[in-house]
Amino acid sequence: MNYESESFTVAVKESARDANEAARRVARTEGDRLEFGSEAAAHRRARDLSDGGETPVKVQRAAPQDPTDVDGYLVAWPERRTQNPDGTPTEGLTFDTEANQYGALGEAVVCTPEVNPPLLTHFARVDTDLPEREDGDLRVELDTDPDPVTVRSGRRWEPDCRAVVRLGPDRPVLTEYWCEVKTGDGSFERSQREAMRAKAREATVLKIRVELDDLPDSYTAWVRTVEPDDETAEREYRVNSQLGDFS
Repeated sequence: MNYESESFTVAVKESARDANEAARRVARTEGDRLEFGSEAAAHRRARDLSDGGETPVKVQRAAPQDPTDVDGYLVAWPERRTQNPDGTPTEGLTFDTEANQYGALGEAVVCTPEVNPPLLTHFARVDTDLPEREDGDLRVELDTDPDPVTVRSGRRWEPDCRAVVRLGPDRPVLTEYWCEVKTGDGSFERSQREAMRAKAREATVLKIRVELDDLPDSYTAWVRTVEPDDETAEREYRVNSQLGDFS
């Protein structure tokens, strides 16, 4: 491909939308697929978006075996203080909280505990597609590592969980929910949507969005090693010095 002249299609990834307000605005106004006259133009646009948002973004070329029909992806490219944290081991090390950690927290809220998680259990109680049942006996069991869903076009969706609804342990299955969880304003990618629609022909597919308030900008953790020869001795290492301001 000619870097300066051939057309270049870029998909705006969720990481870019999560981390960069300018990228979010572009996705809302122009869509999640951007067409450029050249790869160089795509990189110039990424630099402009980096200047207009709080976290840098960059264009990353699609892998040769990538099944999507795009040439590259716009992704977040933060300055990773997690690799070079502020402080010292003696005074404490401060790490940023990253966008993927926010996403994992939203997923944990929906998928915990693995038996009768609140959101999915309540949804099952009000799901009018379920047959008559005694709600007090309702049991929702989660599989947090379900098989991926792949369609003939090669597009793939890896659900965050599969929820099995019963009227008690070892009772017949009433229904299943295949779930995708997004935190904040992250969007569902095109490859996910296609595979989700295919799965919806045979099972109930749920798109779940979680809004989390007052998330910390950084986190504090301590590490202790257990000494094998002394029941009372523990060596303590302070990993972070303090909590950051809440966003």
